[in-house]
Amino acid sequence: MPNIKKLFTNIYCKIFTDNFSEKMVNRMATGDDIYEFLMKDAGQCFDYSDNPLPGDCNLWYLGCNEKFGHLQLDDKVWNWSFGESSFDTVEAFTSELYQKKLISGFQFQKLMSKIDEGCQIDNMYYICDYLIYKRDGMPWVKRPAAFDFRKGIKQMVDQTVKSLQSHGYRIHL
Repeated sequence: MPNIKKLFTNIYCKIFTDNFSEKMVNRMATGDDIYEFLMKDAGQCFDYSDNPLPGDCNLWYLGCNEKFGHLQLDDKVWNWSFGESSFDTVEAFTSELYQKKLISGFQFQKLMSKIDEGCQIDNMYYICDYLIYKRDGMPWVKRPAAFDFRKGIKQMVDQTVKSLQSHGYRIHL
């Protein structure tokens, strides 16, 4: 029997020019609703011929975006700023869903499997390439630049903040 208990839920991250779905922003949702949202295709990936590439689940963008994001279940909040996304955060959120008995053991294992898969990509700009490799049956090797992309965006934000401060602006991050 599915758990129909609803909790206040807020799931969001900034990708591209604000392309992440707002379906789970500030709403009451069941564990099944949250599970379906996390596993749902984000619809952001296209191959080199501009054909849609299915499989870019929302969960991956939460774990490897370059900007900021927010996960919330009732009063429990996980958030991050520029260059601080992490699959550890997504795993903590997923574990909370399971501990609160909002999702089944099967759903928990499927989410954890997607988290493991996302860790192999670890940069939202490589998701399309990963899906092409997967579709074409080619082995995927985590790109060396995946390790540095968060550092790069943090440096850019820090430089921008310092520049604005040098011109007399007060910055609140």
